[in-house]
Amino acid sequence: MKELIQIIQQVKELQKTERKFVLATVVQVDGSAYRRPGARMLISEEGDWWGGISGGCLEGDILKKAQLALYSQEYKSITYDTREEDPFALGIGLGCQGVIEIHINPFQDQINQLVTALEDHIQGNVAHTLSICYAGDFQISLEEAAESHASKWAEDTFTEFLPAPMTVWLFGNQFDSHAFIHQAALLSWRVNWVGILSKMKANLPVNGRSSYEDFGTIKNSDYVVMMTHDLDKDVKILQRLIELHTKPAYVGILGPKKRFEKLQNHFEADLVTQLPIATPIGLDLGAEGPEEIAISILAEILSIKNNRNGQRLHLRDRAIHE
Repeated sequence: MKELIQIIQQVKELQKTERKFVLATVVQVDGSAYRRPGARMLISEEGDWWGGISGGCLEGDILKKAQLALYSQEYKSITYDTREEDPFALGIGLGCQGVIEIHINPFQDQINQLVTALEDHIQGNVAHTLSICYAGDFQISLEEAAESHASKWAEDTFTEFLPAPMTVWLFGNQFDSHAFIHQAALLSWRVNWVGILSKMKANLPVNGRSSYEDFGTIKNSDYVVMMTHDLDKDVKILQRLIELHTKPAYVGILGPKKRFEKLQNHFEADLVTQLPIATPIGLDLGAEGPEEIAISILAEILSIKNNRNGQRLHLRDRAIHE
């Protein structure tokens, strides 16, 4: 999501100065690769670039191919086979072992249409299927997606799944909430901050601020992080979620198990059966201090979002990206 936002912003900046640019997109991967289909790299006519299509090993060659596409005003498709053992082949000695296909689009009006579609997606709160047809008349469509699906490149058409923008409701205005907000901003997550308004710092990068008494509607696709350090406030928050029949994707509550037992005593029904509660919050990283704790919480949310268990990758018995 952060990369999409960055590319949108840079396209607009380049347009202001009337500089030309191209957009390179990973459209297909077979085997291991640092980036997956949908990764993008925006390249200006001067060779400045934003985003990326690999871990840095292919970007230099793509810069040259981009200039050729810009000069010829023609699409270019490039395939990199990093499995090759030929010492003269690009890719020898690289960390990945796969085939990566890149599509380069030099047409400004088409990139502008894509930016418009991406903006529509980012401003919403649902997942979409983005389809781009490069054959014949350029066509692009954005439709709401009921479920996740793999990206596909076939017959000059790239179909991509765009997950719903990450929206997190953060309850609590103590100093440890500041660390979470800063870390979430690095990922371009939307944070709706809820707390005591008079005690909330004004210069933190949040989507919105609201009080405990009036914090708006939490959707089922949203994530909830409770860092209030106040048992009574946590009880009221959970009561409201239950009364409104809201079941977010995740409800993480700061504090030890004994604290949650005290929370449970305020409710007749089992809280865990009503809400997807995680407490103590975060992954087991041995985190200490606000910054490390924030990382462990964000990591747990990512594991829930991506349906992973948060284990170390070397213990995984399947491909990293299936």
